[in-house]
Amino acid sequence: MPFRFFFGGIVPVMVPTRSPLRALALGAGLLAQIWTPGAGAQSAQPSAQEKPPASTSLHVIAEQVARLFPMVQTEVIEVSGDRVTLAAGRQQGLVPGVELHAYREGRELFHPRTKQLLGRTEETLGRLVVTEVADRYSVATLAPGATAAPGPGDKARVAAGRVKLTIVPLSSGVRPRLVEAATYDLVQELERTGRFQVVFGEQVSVWLGEQKIPAEEFMRGRGVREAHARFNLLHVLAVHYTMAQGKPFMDVKVFANVLEQPLLAQALFVPPSVRTPSQQFSTGPGREGVPLERRSLLARLLSGNFEPNTYSAGAASIPLRSLAVFPFAVTSMDVAIGRDTVPRLVVTDGQRVFQYRLAGEKLEPEWTHDKLMVGSILGVQFADVDADGVLDVVVNRQDAKLGMLSYVLTTRAGRPAVLAEDLPLILLAVDERGDGVPGELWGQPQNPYTFFSRGAVTRYVLKDKDLVAAGQARPHDFFRLTGATFASLAPKDKAPRALAFIDEQNRLVVAENGQEIWRSSAAVGRGLAQARLEIMQGRTAVDKFFRMEPNPLAVDLDGDGIQEIVVPVNDEEAGRLVVVFRGPTGLRTQVVASGSEGVVTGMGAIPGAQGGSPSLIMAVVKRSGVLRRSGDTQLIMTVPE
Repeated sequence: MPFRFFFGGIVPVMVPTRSPLRALALGAGLLAQIWTPGAGAQSAQPSAQEKPPASTSLHVIAEQVARLFPMVQTEVIEVSGDRVTLAAGRQQGLVPGVELHAYREGRELFHPRTKQLLGRTEETLGRLVVTEVADRYSVATLAPGATAAPGPGDKARVAAGRVKLTIVPLSSGVRPRLVEAATYDLVQELERTGRFQVVFGEQVSVWLGEQKIPAEEFMRGRGVREAHARFNLLHVLAVHYTMAQGKPFMDVKVFANVLEQPLLAQALFVPPSVRTPSQQFSTGPGREGVPLERRSLLARLLSGNFEPNTYSAGAASIPLRSLAVFPFAVTSMDVAIGRDTVPRLVVTDGQRVFQYRLAGEKLEPEWTHDKLMVGSILGVQFADVDADGVLDVVVNRQDAKLGMLSYVLTTRAGRPAVLAEDLPLILLAVDERGDGVPGELWGQPQNPYTFFSRGAVTRYVLKDKDLVAAGQARPHDFFRLTGATFASLAPKDKAPRALAFIDEQNRLVVAENGQEIWRSSAAVGRGLAQARLEIMQGRTAVDKFFRMEPNPLAVDLDGDGIQEIVVPVNDEEAGRLVVVFRGPTGLRTQVVASGSEGVVTGMGAIPGAQGGSPSLIMAVVKRSGVLRRSGDTQLIMTVPE
């Protein structure tokens, strides 16, 4: 039977539930989004020094959850059908829903030299789930997937290590920052028990939104088993925040993947001791925060506490400095630092490629590649495809009749040189390992009807002035070769690098190992460059255009070793950016002004001096003309505080 406790004796009043996918409102206020976790999400071990201890009621909840996972080792004393009787019961801490691992001991193992008995071999039989508990014995059933049925004399135990517990915060009408603070305090209490590895992941939230399952129905059990199976979850701690009697209320349930009913059900008002979080961003496992004498760029971006500047569209934008003004529209830009540690920029106007070096805050031209070619350039990216330490430029070029005519440039004796040309591929340079400069190319031929193809892509390596296939990558089912980057959203030893990309609905998707963990609910991106296809409809050739997306920027804005994702929002040409960062309860977003009105067509970053905050570099296009195909470009850079 599930346990349910009410602190204060108040029964929760259920209110209508909104979708877990919160809208990304375009404003200066902090937009906190509450997402639910799933497999592959990041381990959360908040520092106990960052906030005062949580209330007694949250401590009680954490202790009750910990009691569901007692460290017990016992024997099987009887088996009758699917009923397995164990020699441990209530006195040993067992309660209904506890999961044990059954095993059979085999031969003894002796040290070959000392002849000392080291132990016995073990044969894993399967998982047992306790269904009935008496004082000195209990009855369990064998969970699906067992390799063999246990018998009398076999043994069972609850693992002594940390139990992986997935926390699922959901909210209906409660202020997001209060939800984050209460969840943060609860996680602290769970961590203090020493029994759990608490993980946050956003896959379940995205899935609930797609399945149109309201939070209150999920708490009643709808979709719980499906979520366990889909995301390979073992134990889920779901917390639903609602308003009851005008106060924020928490409904807490623990679900296991082997039982229909929750293992534990508790309810309480959010304790008055819960405080909204301070300016702590990119909260990583066990971090105490990074002491900085000056505010990080992330803190300045998200606080809105900036001084006005001459390039600002408003009084609360980022402090900027102009690097250059081009009398043409820059349709794509990238920034990178090669082995010589010199920052470089590459830009294109759709026909030519320009490379510059950055000396302090001054641009110095290096070369221009202006060979007359058919079609137009869709995008430029820095990479090091030949691993020589010299930055190469990957150029996507396309013609409506001839298809893709991509090529790769490098620098030799201060001039551009072609490494490979006439490549019939859409190319994307990726930094999957986190080396700092992309060293791998992903490619696909253009689709004759939709231009982009979704899903799997081919990895390519440079060989003898040509690209050779080197296996496949399956980043995500809806992935396209445009508007994408890899980011380290957790310490490297905690999770793989995440892929952030803009999908065909212009939503920013974050995926790990091909599994979606987060998706924005508002549109982002929308670049200027467009591919053109001539598609026959009957006897008439009809032009169709497919927009290329600016690549999101993965950069550590606050010096804690965890990257944030910055992506343009070009729907109204207001020069806005979305910053995606990891807070104490998962990925959050905020929209900020870039400091200049127009379309942000490219972004990059260079490290700060002596470990200080990095500087962002943006290409902002102010379009003009009747067809809005011309204009000028301002290259701007954030100024260190």
